[in-house]
Amino acid sequence: MIIVLLGPPGAGKGTQAKKIEGEFGLTHVATGDLLREAVRRETSLGKQAQDFMLRGRLVPDRIILDLIRNKIRGGASGFLLDGFPRNIIQAEELDELLEAENKKLDLVINLEVNHNEVIDRLNGRVICPECGKTYNVDHFVDEPLVCKDCGSRLSQRSDDNPDVIEERLKVYSRHTLPLIDYYKEKGILVSVSGEKNPQEVFHRIVDLLQRVEDVH
Repeated sequence: MIIVLLGPPGAGKGTQAKKIEGEFGLTHVATGDLLREAVRRETSLGKQAQDFMLRGRLVPDRIILDLIRNKIRGGASGFLLDGFPRNIIQAEELDELLEAENKKLDLVINLEVNHNEVIDRLNGRVICPECGKTYNVDHFVDEPLVCKDCGSRLSQRSDDNPDVIEERLKVYSRHTLPLIDYYKEKGILVSVSGEKNPQEVFHRIVDLLQRVEDVH
């Protein structure tokens, strides 16, 4: 089973992806994590990507595709793609790659969150640099900003400042929104409200994926 998660920054894709990974045993392929790891390790691809990421710009397709190709060819039978594809060209490249590997895309889940809600979420988002878990500062009114799982100090991502957030949302509207029509025409797109409680969103996604499993 191969699934794609779409949605604007702050829609909760990472949160849902981890839940889906645990429930269905899919390999979570998060391009954001792949890119940040490449930057942290100062690889050639990481250095090329860093400048784009800090300005809220899309990282060039060739870099993304190089990272993603190795994951898809790693031998796992099921994948959850989070943050990829981000534009029509990447979607077409993914189609070609899957066809070459005798695989197919089963479902595209689009998490819908309105613009103002996205802004509020991203302005308040903090992340654990060690385990990657995300939180909102509103949950720490009288508590220190430390990860509840590993105890590390939480911090804001460099691309979660107001100017970069606005640029990221513009980029999303310009490049990624057209994917909704692309996958709708293929008959594999389902939209899910991402504004509900994360567990409610997850239950809806589980229902969808169980139907896909039944077909398999």
